[in-house]
Amino acid sequence: MSDAARETASPHPAERAQVPESARWRLVTPPGVGAVAIIELIGTPPQLDRTIAHLGLAPIKPGACVLRDIFSIDRGLIARFGETIAWIMPHGGVGVVRAILQELTRRGVPEGREPDPRLAYPEARDEIEARTLAALANAPSPLAIDLLLDQPRRWRAPGATSDPQRDRILKRLLEPPLVVAVGASNIGKSTLLNALAGRGASIVADEPGTTRDHVGATLDLGGLWVRFVDTPGVREGLDPDTDAIETESVQAAQRLLQHASLVLNCGDPSCEPLSLSLPAPTLRIGLRCDLGSHTWQSDADVSVARNQGLQDLVHLVRESLVPTTILHAQTPWKFWTD
Repeated sequence: MSDAARETASPHPAERAQVPESARWRLVTPPGVGAVAIIELIGTPPQLDRTIAHLGLAPIKPGACVLRDIFSIDRGLIARFGETIAWIMPHGGVGVVRAILQELTRRGVPEGREPDPRLAYPEARDEIEARTLAALANAPSPLAIDLLLDQPRRWRAPGATSDPQRDRILKRLLEPPLVVAVGASNIGKSTLLNALAGRGASIVADEPGTTRDHVGATLDLGGLWVRFVDTPGVREGLDPDTDAIETESVQAAQRLLQHASLVLNCGDPSCEPLSLSLPAPTLRIGLRCDLGSHTWQSDADVSVARNQGLQDLVHLVRESLVPTTILHAQTPWKFWTD
């Protein structure tokens, strides 16, 4: 929840007495982003029954979806998916959501964090299967699906344990890693992003310094979703006094590099990659190779104009972030956080 919504949802301490054995609420959708908001109520069957009745929303049977007045604030849908979960779905405006959250808290219904997967998925045979279903519902990368589906079987094996280092790498299947492209101005970084995205995600022009700020897109690279960012080109002779905006953009990109999972240090036949010392793994990428050969060593060469090398680059990036040997290892994966 946003700070503003949290502040509004926190009444005077005297009003915070919680309903005994209450379900908990959780804002599923960001305030003001969609036309309809989702506020989840989750608890054991007795807790949820008691809370729905206490809020004046009853009767709502499991499997039902009804239209209700919500605290005289709004009129919206209430869906009860089973014995343990119900969704309150009012209009998604910031003011409406804040008022409802405030009223939930004032009436003694506490805020929850991540729901207990066993309550969210009561059909699961055990905790691992419930966690698997929760992860599948939110997994962005196609590569995660078969791997997650096999986890209950792997964890049921006697003495099953996971490798923490492998766990951290595979976490990238659930939380898209950050890939940052850097290099001089006007060497084709924006064109590369557009080609990988299949759309005009970046402004492309022949004028150096066109990308004034970093521009990005979420991309599927060989079954792995990544956050790919194209940074402003670094050009020689940049004067901080006369080129203040461009200088600030470059500095912002440098800060972004500190959080990257992988850096693509790009060059072309006329310009070598930058001299960088970064904590993240770095690949040297030769762009615009249709214009000639370069004199420096690269890890991959690409010509967007001729559609050459793009798939090789996709494979290289995916392999650098989630190696095949780690992906196909038959050991369990601890994909959740305690």
